[in-house]
Amino acid sequence: MDKTIGYWIETLSGYISAVIIMYFSFENWEKLEFIKSADFLDKIISITTTLFGFLLAVLTLIIQSNSSTITKMKSHGSFKRLILLNKLTVLTSIINCIYSLILAFTIKLIEIKSLTLLKIATTINIGIFSFVIVNTFLFTIIFYKIILEDEKDDSH
Repeated sequence: MDKTIGYWIETLSGYISAVIIMYFSFENWEKLEFIKSADFLDKIISITTTLFGFLLAVLTLIIQSNSSTITKMKSHGSFKRLILLNKLTVLTSIINCIYSLILAFTIKLIEIKSLTLLKIATTINIGIFSFVIVNTFLFTIIFYKIILEDEKDDSH
């Protein structure tokens, strides 16, 4: 299978955005007080658990589908890429949820022990979160593209 520009965007954009967000957050940590707040960690936990459920539900729909577009995707390999993107995003979202939960319970202790460690821990957390958001966005775009392709195929 040829690796197109779309493939590279799909593959790298989550990682690139995470690195950029982590760098920005690390460099401006003092100004970004919210990334270590209990409210922000609670929001990350809520969002990532919701995305976890959403992505698993969509995975079920895709796997059970026998639409012409899914059949075409299976025949030329893009179906496997879609499933792998879903799997990566599902696993990363639950990791981000667990990491945020642990951070929420230990943030005061970490802050007392080392501000540098807290800076690194919160920077990693927001980086993982940006990775989850970007990959969820990409997966959703691909999913809707599949739905639109199916509707176009059904109208002919």
